[in-house]
Amino acid sequence: MTKISVSEALARRKSIREYTQEGVPAGLVLDVLEIASNAPSGGNLQPWKVHALSGEVKSALLEKTIEQAMNNPAGVDPDIPIYPSGLADPWRSRRADCGEVMYAALGIGREDKVARMRQGAKNLSFFDAPVGLIFTLDRSFCEAQIIDLGLYVQSVMLVADEKGLATCPQAVWSMWAGVVREVLGLAHSEMVMVGMAMGYANPESAVNQLKQPRIAVEDFATLHGF
Repeated sequence: MTKISVSEALARRKSIREYTQEGVPAGLVLDVLEIASNAPSGGNLQPWKVHALSGEVKSALLEKTIEQAMNNPAGVDPDIPIYPSGLADPWRSRRADCGEVMYAALGIGREDKVARMRQGAKNLSFFDAPVGLIFTLDRSFCEAQIIDLGLYVQSVMLVADEKGLATCPQAVWSMWAGVVREVLGLAHSEMVMVGMAMGYANPESAVNQLKQPRIAVEDFATLHGF
């Protein structure tokens, strides 16, 4: 295993949307999740919970979600919105550009609505990755603990990369919180915040080669008192 710096890991991390069918051992999944738990959290609450899915359980979630999506395209009992209503520019344009970059890599034109819907549906199978992760928070927590969860999720992706695994964070699973709770037997007090596909990247996939652009540091950072 080639060791890389944190800077290199951040620069090369990508959201992988096509995977090989090589399985990921349970021990490796737990290793990634344990190492990532060194992420900081306010008051050391460590508020995150993770549900790792594979095999029949992952398939059952896919089947139930697809079944519900036919009549409930906006989701079932979502816990949090993915985006604010009335998303304004420049963020609205960045979101649109993100989709166009991905569809261009897939060779899907703007007019091909069916192909775009088919690609979007792959979210609900964790892009056919062998492992799906669901991250939850207790409903009693507030916004600060959502930040903590974000720190943990980023840590999971970086540790996974070190271990040779690929990932794709998936906000879409928050839309299907009711289905997730039903399939996994979770209490209503457990909010479904985000999901993640995990496995081994298909090296020949065109969509896995794309890298979304980043805005210049001058566009988001202001130095005070330097």
